[in-house]
Amino acid sequence: MNDNQYIYQAMFLLDNGEVREQGFNAMRDWVKTTLEKHGATVKVLRLWGERPLAYPIAGRARATYLLGWIEGTDKTVSNAKQEMYLLGPVFRNMFLKEEEIPAEELGLGIEVIKDEDVKVLDDTPVVESLFEEEEEAESSETKAAPEGEAEKTKAAPEGEAEKAEGDAPKETGSKEGEAAKPAEAAAATPKTEEA
Repeated sequence: MNDNQYIYQAMFLLDNGEVREQGFNAMRDWVKTTLEKHGATVKVLRLWGERPLAYPIAGRARATYLLGWIEGTDKTVSNAKQEMYLLGPVFRNMFLKEEEIPAEELGLGIEVIKDEDVKVLDDTPVVESLFEEEEEAESSETKAAPEGEAEKTKAAPEGEAEKAEGDAPKETGSKEGEAAKPAEAAAATPKTEEA
């Protein structure tokens, strides 16, 4: 790696639980300190918002996004990323090389915000919310089934439910759970000859 200085735009996803417990400013300061410890010059760090994730990450459905602009070397970024993945409230980060820092971003600098002004929504663990969605889908399917079909399925004994739904009956052998042998199945099926 070379020692050339580059400008990076960086995005840090902060764990909402950590932000609620310790406050946004403490999390922002941890990110700033970590970057500076590895040799970066932090020009801008600001709240980008608390948002839902595009997909669940380690059971998280939401995160607090922190946008930053820094100057540093490739080694600086590599070392900072490594530490952030191992420690602290940052569970994802991304650094992009840029030509320059936009003037409107430089005007914001290190944003100071009151912790109570940062709205962090309570996460419902992704696993629980998935089960709730499945239960809702199952209950809506039962309601959507034609009345006669739902009654047949409920009233029919266990082995008869498939027949009521139009599925082929399951073949069983002489012992419970044993599949019928192909020869027996062929003998039980009536043969028709085509002319």
